[in-house]
Amino acid sequence: MDSPSGKLVLVAGEALVDLLPRPRQPGLYEAVLGGSPFNVAIGLARLETRAAFAGRLSRDANGDRFVEALEKEGVDISFSLRAKQPSPLAFVAPHTAQTGARYAFYLKSTAYDGASPLRNDWPAPVSHVHVGSFSALTGKHGEAALSVLKWARKHASSSFDPNIRPLVLPARSKVVSLVEARVRLCAIVKASDEDMQWLYPGRDATDAMADWASFGPRLAVLTRGGNGARAFFGQNSVVLPAPAIKVVDTVGAGDSFMAALLAIMGEDGALGGQVSSIAREQVFKWLEFAIRAAAITCTRKGADPPRRAEIGATASATLGEQTP
Repeated sequence: MDSPSGKLVLVAGEALVDLLPRPRQPGLYEAVLGGSPFNVAIGLARLETRAAFAGRLSRDANGDRFVEALEKEGVDISFSLRAKQPSPLAFVAPHTAQTGARYAFYLKSTAYDGASPLRNDWPAPVSHVHVGSFSALTGKHGEAALSVLKWARKHASSSFDPNIRPLVLPARSKVVSLVEARVRLCAIVKASDEDMQWLYPGRDATDAMADWASFGPRLAVLTRGGNGARAFFGQNSVVLPAPAIKVVDTVGAGDSFMAALLAIMGEDGALGGQVSSIAREQVFKWLEFAIRAAAITCTRKGADPPRRAEIGATASATLGEQTP
């Protein structure tokens, strides 16, 4: 496809091969391209947003598949690095709509295991930076993500989705500190019920997200799976339900939500360093669009974000519940 026009959204983080269990074939797996930031970059491009990906991509056959997939969708990969080590892997355990996806990661001595391609002097066309998942939190990648978020405070807008994966993270107390440091730097933050329950056990996820909103983000969004999403902005909050669907697979739904949220905000001119206040009607529109994208992803196997035409026009902002 042709590259979309407009300002550039730079997505930084991991790209790894998801090994998905084959239904009714115990012990057999299917190798598909994944990684939360990779999925978000693909999702943005499919929604006609000019996107770039900054990550470490192997020079092996799977790395070539990542490059091919990104370039096919029109994602700029000039911000990425190619590495000689093999592609990292994530084994995905069998899951349900209730338990969500479970992962076991193999990162050491892979293409992921090296210096981050991120720097803090991106060119002017970068109007928004998105970081997420474990690559935004720990090691050299986490340090680089924190640095670029500090850069974005003066030059662009930024967003963060922790996408908690406990098996590759340090102790919970340290993770909470790392997460909150990044929340305080971002204009937009998003997390799931499951993320918040792991970060703050025993606390209501809605209350925890309200606290995040008080840290400084213009928009803080809590996704609740089949129960929709709730967004906090300023002193306000709104709730929107999710449509009733037949869930095939929840893998990638949160990434589709994140990509769609950024895409629709970009369409409304709400990304970039000079954006001021946002209106309630806008937030309803953004949430509905993002929820619809996530719902479509849940109706098919794997992280397969929708295209713009599949989502269609946003419905009236009168849907949903308004809360003071």
